[in-house]
Amino acid sequence: MTSISNAINAYANIAKVGGGDAMEARDAPAPMPGTDFASVLKDAAKVAIGTMKDAESQSAAAIAGKADIREVVAAVANAEMTLETVVTVRDKVINAYNEILRMPI
Repeated sequence: MTSISNAINAYANIAKVGGGDAMEARDAPAPMPGTDFASVLKDAAKVAIGTMKDAESQSAAAIAGKADIREVVAAVANAEMTLETVVTVRDKVINAYNEILRMPI
């Protein structure tokens, strides 16, 4: 979850830089490496995949009798919350894309 927090903080810092001024796009500073939207999505996807793999390994350890049931339940709940978040973000991105397509030229 740290990479998502870092990405959010980076976007907040960029918003502060370009927020109050009437700067034009050519005057804005170039974004730092790893702070573009694609990188944020890529990092978030890596975190989501890691969460899913953790839940899967905890479940497999529980089946083998080597894991505490509370840890398994926590890992699965975390994976479920991550999946719901990913689906919500996907839906929001698709809705935004559709809104852009409907804009008059």
